[in-house]
Amino acid sequence: MGNLCRIITDNCVGCGICRRNCPTGAITAENRKASISDACVGCNICFKVCPKDAVEKIEATAGNIQCDCCPVRCQVPAGGYGACRRYRNDGGELARIEPLNVVDPKEIRADPLTGLPDRPLMLGFGAGTNLYSTNVPAKVVAGAKVGDLDVVSCITEAVLSFNGARVKVDTDVNIGSNGQPIRRHGVIVGYVNTSEYGSHMLYFGGAELNTGPGGFMVARTVSDLLNKKAVAVSTDMVKKLTLQHGKPPIIDGECAKYMRIGCGSMVSSAFALHWMKVVDECIAIDYDVTAKMSTHTTSGLRYGLPDSGITPAGVYSSPGRWFGEPGAGWGGSNIMNPEDVFADVDKTKVWPGMRVVVTEPTLERVAYYEADADRNLAEKPIPPKVREVIDLIHGNCEPCRCNVSVCAGFGGGVRNVISKVSPILVNKALKAGKVMLTICGRPVHIWEGGGITAECSVEECPEGAFSWVPTPAGVTPLEVTMTRETYEGIGGYMEAIRPVEEIRKTERAKTVSLKR
Repeated sequence: MGNLCRIITDNCVGCGICRRNCPTGAITAENRKASISDACVGCNICFKVCPKDAVEKIEATAGNIQCDCCPVRCQVPAGGYGACRRYRNDGGELARIEPLNVVDPKEIRADPLTGLPDRPLMLGFGAGTNLYSTNVPAKVVAGAKVGDLDVVSCITEAVLSFNGARVKVDTDVNIGSNGQPIRRHGVIVGYVNTSEYGSHMLYFGGAELNTGPGGFMVARTVSDLLNKKAVAVSTDMVKKLTLQHGKPPIIDGECAKYMRIGCGSMVSSAFALHWMKVVDECIAIDYDVTAKMSTHTTSGLRYGLPDSGITPAGVYSSPGRWFGEPGAGWGGSNIMNPEDVFADVDKTKVWPGMRVVVTEPTLERVAYYEADADRNLAEKPIPPKVREVIDLIHGNCEPCRCNVSVCAGFGGGVRNVISKVSPILVNKALKAGKVMLTICGRPVHIWEGGGITAECSVEECPEGAFSWVPTPAGVTPLEVTMTRETYEGIGGYMEAIRPVEEIRKTERAKTVSLKR
């Protein structure tokens, strides 16, 4: 019998770290003292994270059964769930909660270009996890005929330390510069990467964070993101950033609405023929490229516009273009008020009545100015004709959303459940186009180079497809599909192949659709 955990009340200071990390919800707090209920499975997370040595191990209760699906070996109580929330103790038998997912055979077609089916026979979701060991086949090895092809799909829910979530966040708001840490409950769970065209790229997880001191919170965060749950994190720039696949980001309580049409250069010069009918100058503020229409190469110089005499704030790049500085202002720059973009105004070039519009790449904020008789720029109400151009350009802006991708590195252990001869044979067959790797049935991008590093969107993945175990590590549904001939050639576990129809009849299974 294994161990459970119990709070040493005299040592507990009520910091809440154990409660926030507990995967089963077994820990509650009252009067600043934690307590552990019968839902404890002995995953030992609380024992490992407690800074005050206020957790001790005790003998598991009779009636609990030990789960051997990962090295944690949870002691699952009757009717209860393991730490990964994927297995339940049903009357003394450990059962995978999700049934086997059999892909509708009517949807599967042989691809004449690849010589492979266009879908796996089954999904890793619901298959169960291979224990960390060697010389055992994938959890399920399914076989079937697809047209004239004799096909094999090796499926498992792979336990991975080399996994993470990449999140594309559509917004111009500065949510953090390159390399800034991202925190959840004070734990570093990821990092801000680059700023892209109207988006920010964030990465959560990865081997260093997964296996680091905050690994339990990291694994939970990656799993939540991949399962399309709302996750609240913080950066050095943002106190609360809420991310959820398919939803717009919420930044310190403000929901991002529109993604930019392009950089400032796009706004001022690509639409110059529209602006020229209603204003004499357009300055588009941007943390990337702030642009000035009248001297821009592709607008002002092309059409012979007179120079407005305005020098925008920023570092000069080329005619009509200045590099901005990231901040919390217009266009994600450090310009908080539109008139602050006028770094210098040469009044010898300004003329009375000159019309200037100042905006940002989303055109959500716009200011309009006219030069008075003394050639000073004064803000005025936006004229209807100018508003028409603003609305025209703004209509090209798409709604903001977050997009999450799973990133996974499949190492020797995963390849060993496919080939009992040599992991490199799996790599060679994959790179030769003889093997199709999918994540929960979805096509993946395989990064070139050594090893197998794959990435795919979670857009069409079902709820609960991803999980984590308290080693800590992520759990990713994986399918590796090939012809029977290829499987035999790479040293597959031929004796483990079971016809899909037999699996359907003898196991708890459901038919799923992968229509794309």
